[in-house]
Amino acid sequence: MKYFLIQSLNKVGLKSFSNKINNYLSNFFFSQIFLKLSLFFFRKSYTKYWSKVNSNESLTNLKEQYNDLKQNGFSKIDNYFSKKELSQISKDVKKLKGFTNGKYKGTFYYKNFPKDGICSLGIDPSLENCFNIFTKNTKFLSLAKALYGNDMRLTSSSVLCKYGKDKIDSSNVPHWDDWRVRLKIFLLLEDVTMKNAPMIYFKASHKKIPWRFEKDFSSVFLSYEASAGGSWWPIENLNLEKVYFTGKKGTCYIFDATGVHSGTQLISGKRLMLMNMYTNHLDYTFRSY
Repeated sequence: MKYFLIQSLNKVGLKSFSNKINNYLSNFFFSQIFLKLSLFFFRKSYTKYWSKVNSNESLTNLKEQYNDLKQNGFSKIDNYFSKKELSQISKDVKKLKGFTNGKYKGTFYYKNFPKDGICSLGIDPSLENCFNIFTKNTKFLSLAKALYGNDMRLTSSSVLCKYGKDKIDSSNVPHWDDWRVRLKIFLLLEDVTMKNAPMIYFKASHKKIPWRFEKDFSSVFLSYEASAGGSWWPIENLNLEKVYFTGKKGTCYIFDATGVHSGTQLISGKRLMLMNMYTNHLDYTFRSY
């Protein structure tokens, strides 16, 4: 069709015009058509997925946290666990020799990223207090279900440590974790100040990103390396409030990880915490993020 049209124009002396038509009907033009088709069909899947995510406040007793998360994308609880519970959890973690400096050699599932200066360890029932008090916390799970529906389930539970001073790891760029639901809970096991690599959360970014769909599309169809993270420039242009996840030992942060967040560099000490992650599409596994 294209060849016939170009040849016909050339025969009647419209070579200049035929060249313009040829350029217009180039592979780039068809690439644009296929991209629009891909966006169209992905949007149908995207809309179908999110149409099944329904909130029900009656499923949780953590009403304040529920409303914070709906409005701002995160919630902070200063003293959720008792001093006794926190002490029991801390004792478990202290038994993990070498963990807080990236040199753990034990039997738990463990991942270390020395170039990034971070490590993680999967919590299982043999880490008894962490597992029974934090991992299996039913109120956290009920909150996840209230926010995003009854399909929500615990997907991961880990001990996390950032120990590498001045290291810039892959989380230090603005990003969100997935285009699908992901709720995370951090329990700080030591005080976190501005020098201890607090996470940054961009308030209300779980619902205020105008180019979110395009970015989600790229995360599905481009390689991880091409789509991961992002520049600070488009985020800064949105003028969203930055909230630093600092706090005393025992502070809990609950956040919607579809909102934009970023790591920061460790200046001194370390950042030690527990993490639970809840989704409606992933099976349980040990993971480092």
